[in-house]
Amino acid sequence: MNIEIASEVFARVHPKLNIVFLHVRKADNSAKSEEAGDLLEDVEEALRLIFHKETIKNHMFIAPWSVAQQEFGKDAKHYQTSVEHLLKDVLQGKNMITKNTLTNLVRFISLKYIVPLAVDDCAAITGNIQFAVTSGKKKTGVLSTLKSGEVYYHDDQNILGAKLDFWKNSKTLPTSETTEALIHLEILPPITKDIQKEIVSELKSLVEDFCNAKVKVFVLNQKKRKIHLANRFNLLNVG
Repeated sequence: MNIEIASEVFARVHPKLNIVFLHVRKADNSAKSEEAGDLLEDVEEALRLIFHKETIKNHMFIAPWSVAQQEFGKDAKHYQTSVEHLLKDVLQGKNMITKNTLTNLVRFISLKYIVPLAVDDCAAITGNIQFAVTSGKKKTGVLSTLKSGEVYYHDDQNILGAKLDFWKNSKTLPTSETTEALIHLEILPPITKDIQKEIVSELKSLVEDFCNAKVKVFVLNQKKRKIHLANRFNLLNVG
């Protein structure tokens, strides 16, 4: 599997965009799902005390995404990241806990650090993955269409996520049966390298502990836009 970020993504989002990937293998995704759910529930309760609808956009880690989103024109108000989507669901009192450990852990870290994260079941991915910008209208579903100029990622057959993961394809969402997964999180300033390292280290440790999994981490950015996952786990840098 090749994973690549098209050069126009950095022009569209931010030149200092980092996308961090965690390749999870040999996971038991039903083990400790309740414990992972408890972590998620705790951070949800804390956020309901801190945030309300009007303060979300002003958070220091969300504000840079808001600035970047101005490039998307009149529809910027609808062009939100996955973490903003998640925060709004939490503030509306929705139950975000699932029966699979990976999803609970990803949502926990996303809410704890206020960063966009997404996770895909590798068994549901066909061929290679590319992060790109639409050059024309693309359908994400029967009633949904991406407009030209929107950021999305896809495999060789399907769009997997769009609008900085605000929209996510349900076909590749992990289940309790998932054993191999690919997590990615998008990092922008003012998140420093130290904070990035802290976030990734905690997520990696949680996944290894809760899922008894093997995890490899790699980062793509404007300097290194492509990597090859040989044999689904060994990483080879291809430029």
